Amino acid sequence: MHRLDIPSSLKGVRKRLQVAFAEPEEADRPPREVLRPEFLAGLKRLDLRARAVVQGFLQGLHKSPRRGFSVEFSDYRNFVRGDDPRWIDWRVFARTDRLFVKRFEAESALRATLVLDASASMGYRSLQRGSFAAPVFTKLGYAVTLAAAFAYLLQHQRDRVGLLNVGGAAGDGRYLPPRSSRQHIRRVLEELSALEAGGQADIASGLETFARQERRRGLVIIFTDALTGRARLLDALKRLRHRGHEIVLFMLWDPAELDPPVAEGVGFRDPETGVRLAPLPQAEYIARARAHLGEVRRGCLATPADFQFLLNTSPFDRALYKFLRLRRRKH
Repeated sequence: MHRLDIPSSLKGVRKRLQVAFAEPEEADRPPREVLRPEFLAGLKRLDLRARAVVQGFLQGLHKSPRRGFSVEFSDYRNFVRGDDPRWIDWRVFARTDRLFVKRFEAESALRATLVLDASASMGYRSLQRGSFAAPVFTKLGYAVTLAAAFAYLLQHQRDRVGLLNVGGAAGDGRYLPPRSSRQHIRRVLEELSALEAGGQADIASGLETFARQERRRGLVIIFTDALTGRARLLDALKRLRHRGHEIVLFMLWDPAELDPPVAEGVGFRDPETGVRLAPLPQAEYIARARAHLGEVRRGCLATPADFQFLLNTSPFDRALYKFLRLRRRKH
């Protein structure tokens, strides 16, 4: 198993971990080829894909860091119970008779939990039809790669990472509480690698259970297609917020789900229940799909929760920029 930390050749990149967010066009600039799904699909091992995403992304940043994205010394704060005594500055103690700990720019005490929707609908990948190129990943495959990249990035920032998968071919997976060790990150990647889409997954119920069990506040990063009861999903997000969690929801679709290249009157079948739906005119389907997407987005923003819509053909840097913007606002 390869180490999951940033190799020595990239140590200097820590000073370029924050992009110039004052430039609104920065997030829309052409991505590096290494961040395209077509390139990453050639890397069969998930840890290699995660490393390629993070390293390619970090190399594309060019501005100085802000607090939360560097490991350089910043200043001092008062020692409180639970702090690591290794960071006590004993020289300051000798002069002032008070305990202070060194504060680093990476200090965030962040507990992040990755939540994966592994229902059967997440296993969808369209064929090449019409004007768009066929995705190389299913929605779940894309989500797994992105979640692994987040785990890798968070571990590099010395944050704690946990994993909760809802549904899947083998049923609901176990919850891995957030930790920061390399061994734990390897376990997270192993769980992600083994995840297969299947069955019905009640993402709202999974989030409600998590909210009851996880008493400590943290960041919850959700990967789902949100093809579920919209009201229950948004209620579950509100419960998480009520308990003090920060939320980022990545809504993942296939291009064909947003604009299906099908003939008029073609029917649909629910992959989770097998129920066949009556034929629906293409224009009406598109209107309903976009209305659902808009309602989920508005519900997230009202919660409030951060929202990002992605296709499984999107370059991976788009989601990582979203995450860095979030962390910048929190520091």
